[in-house]
Formats: sequence, C-alpha cells, structure tokens
Amino acid sequence: MSEIENPKALFESTCSTNSESFALQNLGDRMEPEFSENCIIIVDPGMRIHHQAYAVIDYQGELYFRQFINVDHKPLMRCLNNDYEDIELIGDYDIRGCVVQQKQRKQTALHYYHLNKVSKEMVFGEKGKAKK
Repeated sequence: MSEIENPKALFESTCSTNSESFALQNLGDRMEPEFSENCIIIVDPGMRIHHQAYAVIDYQGELYFRQFINVDHKPLMRCLNNDYEDIELIGDYDIRGCVVQQKQRKQTALHYYHLNKVSKEMVFGEKGKAKK
C-alpha cells in the first residue's frame, strides 16, 4: 500500500474546505469491531458533536477517527478496540465532522443516525443499521 506523504494537508485542501459530506477510508484496527480496516466512512461536517459520536478529530497536528466521549466533563477520544488507550483532549481540538454512515465491501451500508418517527428528531445509535 502506498503511503501519503502528508495526509493532513491533503485532507485540509480537499475535505475541510466546504460543508459537504465526505468519505474517508478507515486504516488500522483501532475502531474494530464496529468499523473494520479499509471500510469507507461518510463524515458530515455539519453534524453537531455529542457524547458517543463517531468523529474525525483534529488534535495536536494529527487527524483521528475515534468515538468522542465525555467523562466527568472531560472530552476523550476512544478507540473501540480495547487494546488502545483513551486520549484526553487537553487544549484546542477541532471536530471535522461526525460519521453518519459506513460501507464495507460487498455489504449493505450502515447508518448511525435514524429519524425517530415520534419525535421527528435524528437519533444516534452506536451500532450501525441498514436503512429500510
């Protein structure tokens, strides 16, 4: 697999310059089992960050795909794979968007936000679901 010399610069020049949703490829096993390596995630930069959201976060000069967690009013980035430690977000960080969908090869796309038919609000689910 080829390496990208400066993935953050590529991201900033293509993805974060507008408010349109964009796709990224998940690399590594940090977000398994929900997100397998090489799955494609769809990120919505207009979605508000919230507890347990899957997000792309710019922190200390690096881009991360993690679950955003609030523990005792402290923001954390959490890997779903328990082999990796949480990272406390100290100081400045930018949320580039929340993951709203993923697609794995030869499988149905999974969505993380669904319309509640009663309240008419979008509801987040930690486990992706196929749309009906």
